[in-house]
Amino acid sequence: MSATDRLAQLEAIRTQISQITVSDLSLRVPVPPGDDEITQLATTTNQTLSQLDGAVEQLRRFASTTSHELRTPIAGLRAQLEEALLYPDDVDARQTLQTALTTAGRLEAIVNDLLLLARLPAADPRPPEKIDLGELVTAEVSEQSSAAPISVPITLHAPAGLKISGSRMQLIRVLGNLLANAQRHAESSVEVTVEPADDGVAVAVTDDGPGIPPAHRERVFERFVRLDDGRRRDPGGSGLGLAISRDIAHAHHGTLTVEDSPRGARFVLGLPLISGYPTTPAKRTVRA
Repeated sequence: MSATDRLAQLEAIRTQISQITVSDLSLRVPVPPGDDEITQLATTTNQTLSQLDGAVEQLRRFASTTSHELRTPIAGLRAQLEEALLYPDDVDARQTLQTALTTAGRLEAIVNDLLLLARLPAADPRPPEKIDLGELVTAEVSEQSSAAPISVPITLHAPAGLKISGSRMQLIRVLGNLLANAQRHAESSVEVTVEPADDGVAVAVTDDGPGIPPAHRERVFERFVRLDDGRRRDPGGSGLGLAISRDIAHAHHGTLTVEDSPRGARFVLGLPLISGYPTTPAKRTVRA
């Protein structure tokens, strides 16, 4: 192929790229026949454009969903306040303020979790550290039980010696979400275990509540998805806690899933193990 032909191919690619904008990433550059450097460049360019197109579409859907989730409580809050102003003699002002405060709390929770999602890749500027997961889980259970009385006992089995690498701050957020979720839905008890699993370590948080139907076990990790039982037990929740928890698990090269359980829900956080095996098994019960 002559130099003129190669320059013509490059010009065709350049011309097409100049027409691509953020509002329309559907265009693709022409791919010349063959397998030379220009063909490889055009192929890689189209692959990158496809990835960008998918990412932008995902952001658009997320922005639309977020707008809807914010608009609903804002519209309800506005209606409550307008009714109180229009019919001051018929509306209980104290009840209106209490309801408005609850709605404001939900809005605050949504905004705070949205900010966390936006900052998640760089939420903890410190480098990953070596963490004994059993010790971390034990400390978090103790912290939660001492910060506020818990409604159900927690049986904890967390052997020391299982080391992982990651962000202590982010993992505490995951554990806090899972423990709070289990305590909201449990009827009489919660069980937390830390144990080796394949080439990693698994933290299982199991409650004896109504459980999650298999058809919804992936849906609960979607942003803003809250099942009916979850809405009833936690009307002020943001619907982002489990989505954030799974994102953190993935950022640590791990997984967060819902597994089968004889009763209730069983959330399992899987993380890669860097060294060590259980050396000091410990089992205890934290009671309300």
